[in-house]
Amino acid sequence: MTEPIIKTVVVRCDAARAFEIFAQETSSWWPLGGHAVSARDNKAALAVTIEPNVGGAVYETMHDGSRADWGTVLEYVLGARLVITWHPGTKAENPTKVAVDFEDVPGGQCRVTLTHSGWERWADRAEDMRRNYDSGWDFVLGERFVSAF
Repeated sequence: MTEPIIKTVVVRCDAARAFEIFAQETSSWWPLGGHAVSARDNKAALAVTIEPNVGGAVYETMHDGSRADWGTVLEYVLGARLVITWHPGTKAENPTKVAVDFEDVPGGQCRVTLTHSGWERWADRAEDMRRNYDSGWDFVLGERFVSAF
């Protein structure tokens, strides 16, 4: 079994605000020009949307206004936890899972822990997929999300 990716960052706000920026203002910090299905056409996506309910969609509004589904919301606990299936640019039948936990820490800050698991679904490609996402989350979460504060 391929180990999950776990990334932790601390941001300068409380958990409620960190969750809001992550889940409801995703397009404000997500790297739409490079980490999106639209990037295959060398174009920036217009937006990333996470619908705020269990069963809601996670999707990209592509450069041409069409929609590319990225996943489905499995848990949506305001200010605390978001869990989604994850398959941007791949088949919905083969998703991994991304869980993001938000925890207040002293000093008016929030610890955000992202766990990306389910690599075994990719069989012989699991290690390569995991390696790509490991560095990708360093940039997306560790640089772009953190810089939103």
